[in-house]
Amino acid sequence: MITARADAPVAARAVIRESLVLGAWLLVACAIAAATLRAHVMWFDEVQAWNIARASRSLTDLFANVRYEGHPALWYLVLYAVSRVTGDPRAMQVVEWCVMCATFAVVLFRAPFPRWARATAIGGYFVAFEYGVVSRNYGLGLLLLVVALAALHRAPARPGLAAGVPLALLAWTSLAGALVVTVVVVAVAWERRSRPVARWAGALLVVAAGAALTCIPPSDFASFSAGIPSSPLAALTPTRVLGAATGPWRGLVPLPVQVGAWNTNLLDRFAGARVLEAVLSLVLVVLVGRALERGSVARRIWVLGAVAFFGYSLVVVQPDRAHYAGVWFVLFLACAWLACSERHFATSPSAPVPLVALVASVLAVQCAATFAILVPATTHDFSSGEALAAVIARQGLARDVVSGHDYDATTIGAYLDRPVYSAARREWIRYFVGNRRTVDAYAAATATDLVCRASALAAVRRRDVAYVVDQRLPERFHVTELGSELGVYVYRVRAGLAVCG
Repeated sequence: MITARADAPVAARAVIRESLVLGAWLLVACAIAAATLRAHVMWFDEVQAWNIARASRSLTDLFANVRYEGHPALWYLVLYAVSRVTGDPRAMQVVEWCVMCATFAVVLFRAPFPRWARATAIGGYFVAFEYGVVSRNYGLGLLLLVVALAALHRAPARPGLAAGVPLALLAWTSLAGALVVTVVVVAVAWERRSRPVARWAGALLVVAAGAALTCIPPSDFASFSAGIPSSPLAALTPTRVLGAATGPWRGLVPLPVQVGAWNTNLLDRFAGARVLEAVLSLVLVVLVGRALERGSVARRIWVLGAVAFFGYSLVVVQPDRAHYAGVWFVLFLACAWLACSERHFATSPSAPVPLVALVASVLAVQCAATFAILVPATTHDFSSGEALAAVIARQGLARDVVSGHDYDATTIGAYLDRPVYSAARREWIRYFVGNRRTVDAYAAATATDLVCRASALAAVRRRDVAYVVDQRLPERFHVTELGSELGVYVYRVRAGLAVCG
């Protein structure tokens, strides 16, 4: 009893000291996140969600406007609330900063990892950049996942609302999030095998299925990304199967070809890169599976998740873009978290060394990838939108922006908080619409047609307009270049161009 009383102050001081150290790390991480978010110029994928939320006059409008996006509505609902207050898209970065700080706090104070693993985890590529600095729905999903994992760690035998609520919300952040929820609850229910857990899992599966159903696009959906097929089942080619098999490597080893080479992998420079990446992916899947305890919930999640995400990459989206490959890191993080909860490999002398080695290796590579991408992405413009919006505003043309390329023009429009006139669709738009009408409109219009429509709008409005396009226009158009950035050009177009007759 005397020994216990004597040890109590020592233990209390150790807890306080640990909390102070982790608190200092949290402050530093949040400060770095604020600086990098402030320096990062948002690109199309980020402001598309903002534009949709800003353009929606009601929640009914919002749900109608997201139907081509392939995402559930949770992130859009958050932005809808913020966009009622301000039209500045940088407010979204404030929201993202809050999400990042909360994620850092949960990982630092609740993850069952040793201190070095917690520190490197929040500095890893997907946590710090792809699902952090880049403001998209994935960051919110990551926060909800780590909150759920912390709750499962506290009460592994009886998961309840503390884990169920964040998992339910996670399913409504993205289709990948819905898959993660499905895999986790099936694995937990499989291991626990009790009636309360079965009811808990069944309710979450219904929620995840509902979220997934909202991701099915309308019949006139048209993909504008090489990795996302317009008709998924018609695109099952050997090449696509091989591409889907590269996900584990690209997610766990996201090192770029060179510093600043975003959305690349260091093996891309070699001939037969996809075959090599697919083979290495298989090796990684086997290594992680063998490192996890047989029959454990972590191993079940890994096996089920590997099958689910291979199918996801095959049918929905290829892991050719870094944020799509990131689902494999998220899956690995969840498995490592739960494996550590079960086996306490951080403190036990009988720790499973292969899993410790894998965790250390993966987190080290993630941090190296952060250094390779984060600095270039924040010291140089990541997008042309903000700079060209400033050019247009200085010229007094903010109300008269004509789009010859809707990706870039709607990004610029977000920074101006103005709609832009799509010369191809012949209507004012706030956000890009990925449907057959857009495809057909651009297929039917030549570069001359689009410039002439800009000139016609100038005639109607009786003032010059700003024309945004992704290629330099020839001199025969007799337009004035106002500025260019990252392959995007802004021209002053007046009414009555000779080339238009």
